[in-house]
Parts: sequence; structure tokens; C-alpha cells
Amino acid sequence: MCKAMWTIGITQWSLPDGHGYTLQLAKQLGFDAVQLEFGSWEAGMAMSHKRLRDLYLQDSRSLGIRLLPMTINALCRYGVVDGLNTADGQIARDTIKAALEAAADMGLEGVTLPSFGAGEIHTRAHYEHTVEALRFACGEAAACGLTVYTENVLDAQELTQLFKDCGSPRLRLLFDSQNYSVFGRDCAVEVLNTHWDSLGSHLHVKDGGGMGSMLLGSGQSPFKQVMETLRNRRYTGTIVLENNYGALPLCATAADRFSLVQRDMETVRSFLR
Repeated sequence: MCKAMWTIGITQWSLPDGHGYTLQLAKQLGFDAVQLEFGSWEAGMAMSHKRLRDLYLQDSRSLGIRLLPMTINALCRYGVVDGLNTADGQIARDTIKAALEAAADMGLEGVTLPSFGAGEIHTRAHYEHTVEALRFACGEAAACGLTVYTENVLDAQELTQLFKDCGSPRLRLLFDSQNYSVFGRDCAVEVLNTHWDSLGSHLHVKDGGGMGSMLLGSGQSPFKQVMETLRNRRYTGTIVLENNYGALPLCATAADRFSLVQRDMETVRSFLR
């Protein structure tokens, strides 16, 4: 086996039955890193509370698990695509600011702004408001030395324009191996190659049919081609598993849901042999 070029992480929302044991489970399963989510607006934005942040930091240090940029999944419910001055947009704006403050307090690299659910980009206006939100986030991030990641399904050319329109060196791409195919776009490998220098510290891998998760390599995404590209280009960041191991249909394929996580970890490692 050749020396590893990448490390392996997992998103907090992928671990089945975490119940507050996210980092302990990650350590037990052999992960190097975990990506936390900021928390929902309705539940009081969990990671806005320093008491909870300090507990995660304590576990991170004692267990040797790195914490990746925090994801603001609340933006999938309160989108920015109709503008930051709308009711939802104001909630999104406040959540972005609070997440950046939390990330800075924890010493994280930054935050991720996903463009899914209520934040999907379907029209020119949606695009322009997304640029507005990313500019806002990058401006806030600059003040505390953080990075902003955008996760979306724009193709390579559209992404080139997005980075140009945002105009900030703080902006990076959170690439995902399956998102493009879920939305009927056959451009994942092209995006990966074209925007290689915009990848930053980590990327996501998952697989499936439609929105349901399947073990890596068994679904309809170009997972194998993505992994071959990462291997051939000697990727050195963190590959983050994002399959939903605690939900149907995937969780029904094994009595021990955590064994599914381990199988996907082994699949990722197999590309280094």
C-alpha cells in the first residue's frame, strides 16, 4: 500500500444514532476528522452556545479528531435566493454571522454555505442573490480570518463566473461527488478538474439513487471516476463521508449500521492501493 495522500472524515449528520457522541464514535470508527453543523434556527442554533462549543473542543483535543469547517445546514430551510432583505433572508443573514462567530471562537477554518432545498439556484435572480450572500459571508469572514465554502451544483463554467462575481480570495468550493447527478447534471469530474485549485481542505463523497443513500460505488454517481481523479492528481485533503447511514434505504442493509460506515471507509482507502 502506498503512503496515504488523504485523510478521512465524516459529517455529523451522517453518523447513525450519534446522541451527542459524535466525536467518540468517529474516533472509535477510525476517522481523522468530523464536520459539525451549526444547528437549526428553530432549535436555537446549537453551536452558537459557547458551553457546547467548548465541549466539542475538549473532545476534539482529547481524542485527536480534527474539526472541519462548520456547515450551516439551516440555509437549506431559510434560503438566500430571494435576497437577504426578505424574512427568510434575514434569518439566513443572522445565522451566517452567528456561525462565523462560532467558527472563529473554535479556531475552525471557516463555514460552508450550501445551496440546496430553499437555497437551490434555479433562476438568474437566485444566482444574483446567492452571490450577494456569499459576498456578505466573505466580508464577515475576512474580519476574523476565516474561509467560506460554497456547495452547489453549478457546472464548471458557471462556477468560474460565480468565483469571479464574488471576487473574494476567502471563497472556496466544497465539492461533492453525488450532488451533480442527483440534479441530473453530468459534470462532477469536469468541475473537480476545472476547479481543483479552489477545493480547499476537504470534499464530500456519497452515493445513491435519487436522494436515497447507497454504499460508495454501488449507486448512480460517478464515485469511481471522482476517486480515480483524486488518486491520479494526488489529493492531500480530507475526504468526508456524507452517506446517510442512519436512514432508509441504506440502514436496512445491515443489522449494525456502523458496519456500513466501515465498509465505505474501506472503499475510500482501497483507492490508495
